[in-house]
Amino acid sequence: MPKTRCKALRKDGEPCQGLGQEQFGGYCLAHAPAEKAWEWRSKGGKASSAVARADKRIPDRLRGAIEMLTKGMEELAAGETEPAALSAMSRAAKELVNLYRLADEDMELIRAEETAKAVAQVAGGFGDPELLEQAEEIAAWRRQYMLDALIKQGLVTLDREATQNADDPPVYVLTTAGRQRFRYQRLTKYTPRNIDMMRELAEDTNPEEGQLPAVLDDLYKMRITLEELLTDYAPDAPPALDPLSGEPLRQLPDSVKPATVPVAGPEESDRAAKDMRELLRQANALTSETELIFEKEFGHPPDLQDELANEDLD
Repeated sequence: MPKTRCKALRKDGEPCQGLGQEQFGGYCLAHAPAEKAWEWRSKGGKASSAVARADKRIPDRLRGAIEMLTKGMEELAAGETEPAALSAMSRAAKELVNLYRLADEDMELIRAEETAKAVAQVAGGFGDPELLEQAEEIAAWRRQYMLDALIKQGLVTLDREATQNADDPPVYVLTTAGRQRFRYQRLTKYTPRNIDMMRELAEDTNPEEGQLPAVLDDLYKMRITLEELLTDYAPDAPPALDPLSGEPLRQLPDSVKPATVPVAGPEESDRAAKDMRELLRQANALTSETELIFEKEFGHPPDLQDELANEDLD
């Protein structure tokens, strides 16, 4: 799961700024469900056992209240009890539910406090849980600010194909300008072997008129693909700037992918671009050679084939 904010709300009603964790269903450690965060809560101290006991008792008592109300409704329908009695029972059950709701809120507060203490212990054994939470909120705010700044600069965009459903976490990728700034080069599946195979077909001693246009068409597609991929490569492109410090931003933010296709990172992009330029040079040269072979064999350039065929039909 890409790094996103926690899905929970804080006590003041504002969205939690912590990072949602995949193992906690999109919640941060402080708001993780009890069964998910038990390992963390068990590190928190003595109150852990009280939380576990309360979690086990509350559902049983609620089920008992529900059974009593159900029985009361059945007795009322059978004429064995008075409506006033059932009404009083219902009010009592409502108050009971409210009490359990308040108990749940207290238990959640205990869990959050214990989890924060456990995080502090795992992080180093010491530390103020509130200070740690504030530090994480600042870090999350900074990451979001940086993402927004890169989007405004046209270096990052939302990948709408990967974010088709409203429940899907947003996926961000670099634009062409972004790949240039961060020096990511998209790769190609073409290899020198493709050139060799097409050359063998073009130089066949018994060429067929349908075979040579197919070779030229494949070469055309290869050239277009390589030229388009090489637009990513701009060795002189200035680096992206950190919107807060103004310093060059060398590392891609965690929330952004380089691309949805294979890419070469900054260390390999120079070599990848060089290899593709050589493939493009060979494809251009073979295209010229194949066009000459076609004209020699059939007496007209390949782009005049359809016109001459129409003249023959007339």
